[in-house]
Amino acid sequence: MTKDIRSLIKEMPDLPTMPNVVIDAMNLIKDPKSNVNQLSEVISRDVSLTSQILKLVNSAYYGFPNQITTINKAIALLGLKQVNSLVMSVAMKPMLMTNYGKDLWEHCIRCAIASQIIAKKLGHKDTEEAFVMGLLHDIGKTLFQLYNKAAAAEVEKLVKLGADRIKTEKMLFGFTHMELGSELVNNWNLPLVISNCVRYHHDPRQSDMASIVGIVYIANRVTQEPLKYPVLDHDIIDILDFEVTDPMMIREEAYEKSESIINTLS
Repeated sequence: MTKDIRSLIKEMPDLPTMPNVVIDAMNLIKDPKSNVNQLSEVISRDVSLTSQILKLVNSAYYGFPNQITTINKAIALLGLKQVNSLVMSVAMKPMLMTNYGKDLWEHCIRCAIASQIIAKKLGHKDTEEAFVMGLLHDIGKTLFQLYNKAAAAEVEKLVKLGADRIKTEKMLFGFTHMELGSELVNNWNLPLVISNCVRYHHDPRQSDMASIVGIVYIANRVTQEPLKYPVLDHDIIDILDFEVTDPMMIREEAYEKSESIINTLS
């Protein structure tokens, strides 16, 4: 990461901060001595967040037969880590909306779900971490809006006309949304694997965690709107230690599963 980007991040007056409720929830989940009541108390401090989480838990995505009316019951049914993913989904929505409208937020939700689907298919135990990796992969785009709104709009305009996003960002900003987002995630003290996914999700070959980052690469590609062809770069797929037999099936499942989350939080 260049010194210029670090300086830019530190000097940005409206630099997004990780919501306190997310930080507190993550710290509790890391603490082996924590319990359901403590996490429930942290979440319940925010009435709006509590309401949104309960709406999600009672949505078609989970399909529980009886209505869940308390955070305690939600945690008991879903587990600490899954509830933390819900907290992150709700708390990060305002930041991901910014001036991109719903498009960026919806894409990030779909990418998060697709990352989770792939991780589960691969037998990963911690599919909730995969969800967070997918959710935050494009967080750097929100910083472009804060740094230079006009240039950010020009990037989107040129990309829609067929320009390569990475080359266009470097031309107009001198760096990419991946570099910017990775530095923000580092500032938030999130795990290195999340920072790697943000930094290298366009090309996992550059990461020393290629197969983990590859999950988000695939998830990001299959949830593009509109879909870009070829969907996957075979040179990248060849270096991963797993196979993707049907990327379109992952897309279909991700869109189907994410629909109820997007509708519930919209």
